Amino acid sequence: MICADRAALEGLALGALPKPMADVLRQQLPPEASVANPIDLLADAREDRFGMAFEAAMTHAAQAYDMVLMIHVVPFMVDAAPVIARLAQLARKARLPLMHSMMGTLPGRTDWFAAMEQAGVPMFNDVEEMAEAAGLLARYPAVRDSARRDIAPAIVFHDRKHRDS
Repeated sequence: MICADRAALEGLALGALPKPMADVLRQQLPPEASVANPIDLLADAREDRFGMAFEAAMTHAAQAYDMVLMIHVVPFMVDAAPVIARLAQLARKARLPLMHSMMGTLPGRTDWFAAMEQAGVPMFNDVEEMAEAAGLLARYPAVRDSARRDIAPAIVFHDRKHRDS
């Protein structure tokens, strides 16, 4: 929920899942998985579950969303390499911009980040930084348009690392 909270601070809306996407996820995911935005694939998720959720998003949500923020918490008992290989493969043909954050047990972090970045996916160590980057991208057209008209942008930037205490 940290990412969702940060996204809200950045002025981003986490829209509801399109019904066809939610239907696919309910059919394919374990009953205890969260089929809402944000989606929770559960800690034991492997490449098949990640791939199915990714494909459902690209098939059923590409018209509903501007971007997909992926959070990948890697528990010690799951090998993230096959998950990253599958996501990188799918990302190359994604119909939406993507961002990905990885946390947890990351013995292959350098290689995993490189694989995703080579597939065109910006990688983050921190979900809040990922949401902040998404917020900056969302506000960019307004900032650019204001600059073109020589008007100071009426944009508030939330710098969480340098807030006054």
